Amino acid sequence: MMLQYWRVWLLVVMVLGAVFAVGMKAYPYGRDGVVVIQIANESAAKDIVGLGSQITEVNGEKIRNAADWEKAVQKLKGSINIVADGKPYALAFNNTPGIFVGEIERTNLNFGIDIQGGVRILLSPVGNVTEDTVTQAIQVLQTRANIYGLREINFYPVYADRPLIHVESAGVGTDFVENLLAKQGMFEAKVTKPVKIGANNTARLQVGSKTYDVPVTANGTLIVEGREVEQGGRFTFDGIVFEYMNKSSGKLLLYAKVYEGKDIEIVYTDAQRSSIAPVNGGFEFQFGIAVSNDGAQKFLSALKGVDKIFDVNSGQEYLESNIILYLDGKEVSSLRIGASLADKPAQEVSIQGFETTQEGAVKERLRLQTILRSGALPTSLEIVSIDVISPTLGKAFIQSALIAGIAAIILVSGIIFLRYRNVKIAVPMILVSLSEVAIILGAAASGDAYIWGAVLVISFAVITAAFLKRHADLSAYTILIVPLAGMISWTVDLASVAGTIAAIGTGINHQIIIADEALRGVKKEEKVLDIKDRIKLAFFIIIGAAMTNIGSMIPLAFIGAGLLRGFAITTIVGVAAGFLVTRPAYGTIVEKFVRK
Repeated sequence: MMLQYWRVWLLVVMVLGAVFAVGMKAYPYGRDGVVVIQIANESAAKDIVGLGSQITEVNGEKIRNAADWEKAVQKLKGSINIVADGKPYALAFNNTPGIFVGEIERTNLNFGIDIQGGVRILLSPVGNVTEDTVTQAIQVLQTRANIYGLREINFYPVYADRPLIHVESAGVGTDFVENLLAKQGMFEAKVTKPVKIGANNTARLQVGSKTYDVPVTANGTLIVEGREVEQGGRFTFDGIVFEYMNKSSGKLLLYAKVYEGKDIEIVYTDAQRSSIAPVNGGFEFQFGIAVSNDGAQKFLSALKGVDKIFDVNSGQEYLESNIILYLDGKEVSSLRIGASLADKPAQEVSIQGFETTQEGAVKERLRLQTILRSGALPTSLEIVSIDVISPTLGKAFIQSALIAGIAAIILVSGIIFLRYRNVKIAVPMILVSLSEVAIILGAAASGDAYIWGAVLVISFAVITAAFLKRHADLSAYTILIVPLAGMISWTVDLASVAGTIAAIGTGINHQIIIADEALRGVKKEEKVLDIKDRIKLAFFIIIGAAMTNIGSMIPLAFIGAGLLRGFAITTIVGVAAGFLVTRPAYGTIVEKFVRK
């Protein structure tokens, strides 16, 4: 008998799953404290306390919320002792700690910048750029954010008197902007090439299988193909760009550019070719890159004619040359070249670096890997402004939204009751609409895959039992789409709230259609149809409307509509949950009432 109402039981299971998905949150450092959302560049906490850290104590005083933090900060003078993520830190500062905090999240919902607070950044492309250039720049920036693990950071083009890129995120610091987003990412690798000056003040420069005679004047100027090249100047032989650095002790020192950004084919992140090791005074990191065959051939050609030397300390033989790696014109790594590489193309290069802390080494390695994997920006970017958005604005919005929601529920409930004059029709309609909101929020929550996995298993068992008792057919298994959708997550922002409202409105409309069709046959002057047939007729209309809604939202969700993506995803999930779970459950309730 209970399986006749299996759709109602599924609704209960999914609502409970949604509640657990939103509310079951772990507090590794306790429920009290504040979360760091921004750190000023001049703060003593820079590179010590990370974004997202939970501060629970300041100078011996327990911090329960943001109000306690503000009171504690006002009394600070000269130094500060804090406990962040369970670890004590002693910091010195001038007038302010330069730490901006927010309340600890009590749910698994990821709120957007307009609710939670965060940063808004304006980046300006340098020079005269086109819309295509701005679009390419945004694609590179989005790739960098995705590789770095910040998938909820948003980029929008702004066209005013000059083109700008608007960046916003609820969890990005100014250091991320300066060190990752604003970097153009121009990669170059150069090898040093000493060339002996022979008779008649002529240097014999070997490039691959060719040799070039380069006269050197008394004042150190080179004569290359009839033109003078002074120190710092450039010339090209066999497609390789050489830079004249200096002249000393009967030798010329040249730099030969062998690799550039387009030559990078793979940036290795596996443990075998990417590592961090403790050394004296800090930590050394390294990772490998694979370069194109063309770059490897340039590398081999540039090293022809370079002498070999023996290092008595390591017992290894090296070339009298180094490979120097540059990013945006800044040297990031300088490595010796083994003698064995003089006879074969080198298609794998190691990038090395040093930081004083292990966390710093991890961050710098990830930053370099991210920039190299994303490629160079089509133009350099300048930071126009960085604004920290207070989470207090989000609090006010949440309070206003709750008040508006309660008022809307009361108003809609009154209208529905006046229409049907029956509590048994009106109350389930309101409860089902609220359950739809719960399912949408539960689907948006993060870190809930295990909960929705359990809901998926239970739902499958209920549907199978109903199918075996012939209360359901094979199409009922499409309901499993809803718990599967619950395993994804997205940011709850203003657009998502608008999508939720749209889904609720659609849901109320569809339930009114079900109620009207179910009650229509009660009137004596009309032909009385079977209740199931009338509800099927209602669902024919509902499914057509739902498919239209979902079809219109798919382009907004997957073709990069930016600000409207949250609206589209929320609407799709809400409408899908509606016509698969909540509307059928309401239909079952109405059917039982009408039969009585």
